Amino acid sequence: MKIIISGKQFKVDQNLKNYINERFLKFARFVKEPATLEIVLSNFMGPKGNDQAVCVTATLPGLKNPIHIEEVTNDFKGSIDVVEERLEKAFKKYKEQVKIGTRYPKKYHEAELEEEAEGEI
Repeated sequence: MKIIISGKQFKVDQNLKNYINERFLKFARFVKEPATLEIVLSNFMGPKGNDQAVCVTATLPGLKNPIHIEEVTNDFKGSIDVVEERLEKAFKKYKEQVKIGTRYPKKYHEAELEEEAEGEI
């Protein structure tokens, strides 16, 4: 899995990049390869105007239903930790959906067609 880290209106230092890679590389086992995880870090003023607030946005666009998570807190590492937890829950939900498959599996549809052919329905 490829992780793309970018900063909006500031430059991301190497320590923060290493921290992000350490946290998010464990999700590579959940998705098939050529997957990319885009992480955008932005630094902006909070709603009161004088508070420091940071925003972390994680997007995994390669799936059938793309995953998009956004979190705003006071520091980058806290935001990254919260996004990691939310992404883990989203992957577990995605994994269960893949396991279950469609709502109307093919084998039941075929059995119904056979019953119709026999005249039971």
